[in-house]
Amino acid sequence: MPPKAASGLREQKKARTRSAIAVAAADLFGRHGYPNVTMTQVAAAAGVADQTLYNYFPTKESLVFDKSDEFEQHLIETLTARARGISVIDAYAAWLSQFLLGEPARRALASPGGMPRLVVASDALHRGFLDVAHRMATRLAGALSDTGGFAGPAAVAAADALLAVLVRAVEQLGAATDEAMLDDIAARVSAAIDALRPLFAEDRRPAPRLENRLFRTGGCRSLTRT
Repeated sequence: MPPKAASGLREQKKARTRSAIAVAAADLFGRHGYPNVTMTQVAAAAGVADQTLYNYFPTKESLVFDKSDEFEQHLIETLTARARGISVIDAYAAWLSQFLLGEPARRALASPGGMPRLVVASDALHRGFLDVAHRMATRLAGALSDTGGFAGPAAVAAADALLAVLVRAVEQLGAATDEAMLDDIAARVSAAIDALRPLFAEDRRPAPRLENRLFRTGGCRSLTRT
């Protein structure tokens, strides 16, 4: 087998193993509660050795935020590669809609072991989620400086404002008890986005053209898990 093909198969196997572990963890967290599940139990449920589990997820908390890097990268790409004429705030609103609202929100509501439900139920995980959001805001501030025309404190303030919408939406989604509440959450997100529009009234620097598309679809999935 050619080296490239062998490497590709290895990466596919790693991705399947990682996904199987994350799914097993979410199932256990949903059935037994995050504090009551051990890493050994997750490894057994996923059919892997304890050391294999730790190779993919060094901490139990990392099992909850397993998509955070992917999520962050897609957000940055969405804003920096938006089509000419699409504002930062419109690109962000579309990204939120794709990865958190609508069908992803319904899946989150039905997934007691998913990230939104877990961060609402655990103070430790909520602090971890805020750390993830802070990291995302820091990187986003750099992206806004590069492509949105913001600089220095203005870029930081704009990034913090955008991530605050995400944080509140996840908190509300995690606390939702029935599907009827999802429309209200979407309306709150829309109102928050509209309130931020004056801050993003104009893009001070031309955005790069991306085949007349709003954002890359890539292979990134939604924030929520089935």
